Amino acid sequence: MTTATSNTAPGTGPAGGKPVRQTDYDPMTTPYGVNENDFPWGGPADEQAAFLLRYAILAPSTHNTQPWKFALVPGGIEVFADYSRRMPVVDPGNRELLMSVGAAIFTLRVAAEWFGMECRVTYSHSGDSERPLAVASIARREPPAQGDEAIASLFGPIVRRHTNRHPFLYSRVPEAILRRIRGLEIGGQASAAVSTDGSVNSQVSELVAAADRMQLADPQFRSELAEWIRPNWTQKSDGITGAALGMNNVASALGSWTTRVVDTGSLRAAKDRNLCAQAPVLVVLESEDSVPHWLACGELLQHLLLVVTREGLHHSYFNMPVQVPDLRVRLRALCGLSAWPQILLRIGFSLTEPSKTPRRSVEEVLSGPVI
Repeated sequence: MTTATSNTAPGTGPAGGKPVRQTDYDPMTTPYGVNENDFPWGGPADEQAAFLLRYAILAPSTHNTQPWKFALVPGGIEVFADYSRRMPVVDPGNRELLMSVGAAIFTLRVAAEWFGMECRVTYSHSGDSERPLAVASIARREPPAQGDEAIASLFGPIVRRHTNRHPFLYSRVPEAILRRIRGLEIGGQASAAVSTDGSVNSQVSELVAAADRMQLADPQFRSELAEWIRPNWTQKSDGITGAALGMNNVASALGSWTTRVVDTGSLRAAKDRNLCAQAPVLVVLESEDSVPHWLACGELLQHLLLVVTREGLHHSYFNMPVQVPDLRVRLRALCGLSAWPQILLRIGFSLTEPSKTPRRSVEEVLSGPVI
């Protein structure tokens, strides 16, 4: 049995590759510098599993809270929800938190597939903080067994995927990509609805603007949101930097304070209305409301985002009307959904590259010793 050592940067020592001193760990750059050539091919199973987690931690999460924990166990990885990182005002039912965990699970699947590992995931669906939500059994796939090349092809985009809140071009998204998105689903539990209808999208944008005004008028909402906004030079390993929100260095220094004390709902509503209405494509992920459906929806989200990134497209979220019960009902009716909307996002092309967000390290998200 080995334990993580304190003289290495989180996510390196037991995960293979050259150790990096703790003081050299930069949450904005180090996690994205993971090198597949460092995979410990000849190492024990626990080192290989820990290396896979270096990709799982790059999954998207609500407000970049990264609400997941992992434990290395014989034969695989246990996946937990970290409820200490929940947002009770924005996400009172932990819906988005659990989708974030689902996104990490799918990322783990993709990484395992790329390195020739068979990854079988079983779910507890309890939502219990003391028990794993899922257990990923990981084993070396022996020839002549063939893996899933379609999943493995999503490996490269893992480190390139970032939310892009800048305006998108008016260029149409190729129909072949839209067909691929429409065909995505996870176990029959979650699916994607695509809209390129300008009239529908304009009406959706009004719901987005209404949600902005309602949420930002609430001091408790603003206070919770402010807790996760970081200055551009942050050394914290979570949250959203001002740069990712389009702020310069000076504005980012005041970003958290401004969010907390100033109701910017009208300004935010106008901006988001335009971005949403002008988006070439809106996508709504739909599922029923339950722990297994939310996990499945999170897996579907990451599958979609990696496909989009691989094709040179960008994305950003407009989840605000999904977070407001009355507007969620209206969004479901407007989009003609057969289940509840869980995620609303736009996709398209952009000339502006998005900013990275800080990341917690593997050591920070590992519970207990490496077995």
